[in-house]
Amino acid sequence: MRMTRFVVGGVLLTVGVAVILPMTVRAAGHRDFDAVVSAVEHRYDARAEKIPMMGLVSFCGWVATGGGVRGLKIAEFDHFSGPGDPAELDKLVNDSLGGEWQRFVAERERNGQLNLIYAQPDGHAMRMLIVDYENSELDVVRVEVNADRLRHWMKDPQGSAKRHDYGTEKPD
Repeated sequence: MRMTRFVVGGVLLTVGVAVILPMTVRAAGHRDFDAVVSAVEHRYDARAEKIPMMGLVSFCGWVATGGGVRGLKIAEFDHFSGPGDPAELDKLVNDSLGGEWQRFVAERERNGQLNLIYAQPDGHAMRMLIVDYENSELDVVRVEVNADRLRHWMKDPQGSAKRHDYGTEKPD
């Protein structure tokens, strides 16, 4: 009887770890966006605007693209009295993301505008974090794109848009 409880307990523990651990690791992967938003909020004493029903918007994006886009998150800082030097914001974002992210685009304008795009390959997906600072507004966007569909779109952006197939159908 004790041995049976021990075996059942061991099986339940193993199944629990097998189910919960991947969920925990996956959730940890989404902290990058939260880390950037939190760092900006603390450094510049600003608050990100909440976008209502963002989960529904993300789901609709996933449905509309046939699973090509998912995990959409947006933080919007209106009336952002950000840095005097855009390089300071650039460094803050870079330090918040850590080493797994690679800078893909960094564009700084003389008027203080800053556009950053970071990318992180994740198996069959490409995660992207976009930071856009312009005219006292800061937007931080995180999205995960299906890598095959992204490749297809990069090869034929006009054709993909015209056919609305997002890489799911072969061109005629």
